[in-house]
Amino acid sequence: MEKHHILGATLPALALMASAAAAQEFLYETKVGFPDFGFMEAPGTYNGPVFVLKDDFPTEVPKLDPEVEAILKMDFVKDPLSYVMAVRDYAFKGNIHGGDVADDFFLQNNAAGIDWYHVPWQHWGTLGREGYHGLTREGPLSAQVLAPSQSQSSSAYAVGFYNGPGGFTIGQVWPSADQGPDLAYMIAAMEKGQAFPEGTVVGKFLFTVLGEDQVPWLTNPLQWQAYMYTCDVPGNGRCPSDLTNAPRSTQMVNLLQMDVMIKDSRASEAAGWVFGTFAYNGLAPEQSEYAKLYGEACAGIEGPGKNWCNLVPVGVMWGNDPDNNATFINSKPTKTVINPDLKETWINADPGLPAMHLGFNSRLNGPADNPTSSCMSCHSTGQVASISPIMPWLPPTSLPIPANGEAASAEWMRWFRNFRDGEAFDEGKAISMDFSMQLTKSIENYLEYRGKDQAGNFAINYWSDHTAQPISRGAEMPTN
Repeated sequence: MEKHHILGATLPALALMASAAAAQEFLYETKVGFPDFGFMEAPGTYNGPVFVLKDDFPTEVPKLDPEVEAILKMDFVKDPLSYVMAVRDYAFKGNIHGGDVADDFFLQNNAAGIDWYHVPWQHWGTLGREGYHGLTREGPLSAQVLAPSQSQSSSAYAVGFYNGPGGFTIGQVWPSADQGPDLAYMIAAMEKGQAFPEGTVVGKFLFTVLGEDQVPWLTNPLQWQAYMYTCDVPGNGRCPSDLTNAPRSTQMVNLLQMDVMIKDSRASEAAGWVFGTFAYNGLAPEQSEYAKLYGEACAGIEGPGKNWCNLVPVGVMWGNDPDNNATFINSKPTKTVINPDLKETWINADPGLPAMHLGFNSRLNGPADNPTSSCMSCHSTGQVASISPIMPWLPPTSLPIPANGEAASAEWMRWFRNFRDGEAFDEGKAISMDFSMQLTKSIENYLEYRGKDQAGNFAINYWSDHTAQPISRGAEMPTN
């Protein structure tokens, strides 16, 4: 497959060329394909580097990178820490350049020759991609959900990426920027039991405008610029429910979390996926056993890029422990509460890790995620159409949140069941997107856009007797 990311230039030459405002664009986007982003400072007001969607998807499943082959030989049950650290460090390889962190993770410029890709059609709608780094607006960060000192609320902003095997599947669904999604591959995959090939790796970074005055472990931050909603900056009032006319402005945002997913067929009760999540911890001393444990991949990196290694593992998940239905929700964490009865989740017990709320009954979830959920339960709702909401208490199911100590109902536990590969959350009523919320959202965005553009409706919205729900990473929990 042709690579567009260096075009024969050496990396030092690229660094020099990137100092010219327009250089990045013609190096990184030789073919104008899908839209790159939806919101940005006006041209002329800003002429620096911008986010470029990586969408030259492979037309055949590529050979696995050696790092992924090694990961698939590791035992995520017996040694989950080494497994998830190897995944994080694979995502880092060639994407961190050691200089200004604003230059990191432009996927076209991977210095190790590793191909990564973005999901298209994330630019559209009020939550769509901004132009500095392709961040989309994600779920709310309610007061005290990150730390007891957090008195202000905001929203997370995030960008995700898939390695070569994952890029192949994205390209099957989105074969051309000139046409809509092709669902035939995903329909066939439900029968054969695998849409994303073995060895697919997904990474996602989440950022917040909140700083160390609100969340102490966000000290010594890793920062990017983001063209975000001004109302998400504390002190500017609550954001309206309809963001159509809400103003945006350029702000500095702090790295908060990293999520990873790995297609590993040994995780047979999680549709072949292993989930991992990391929290940023700027309190970690640079010279310590703690730093040595989590920072080996950055040992050769000088400058602010070292701070990527302040992403330390919260845990790993390879199943939903469906029989564990006792309710414990730690919505305002003062300590990380580990549930020893969970057999398909590992939580990092390192005392240096800041207090995490985790998920329902201490299943794995990251700091930006909702404490009534879990990594697996959220992603299991990735389907077209989005019949069931991402969490059981959201409409249209609107189940009451069980109280701590109460046994959750069978209806509630439908979100915490295990899945075979290719199984849709609402089987027989929807097409599984193989746990990819980004693919689900991209198709949802396209349908909404085309419906408005052509003043029409799509039969897909009538596939079941349930109203399809717009997906999002989360929502504020009801207060009663």
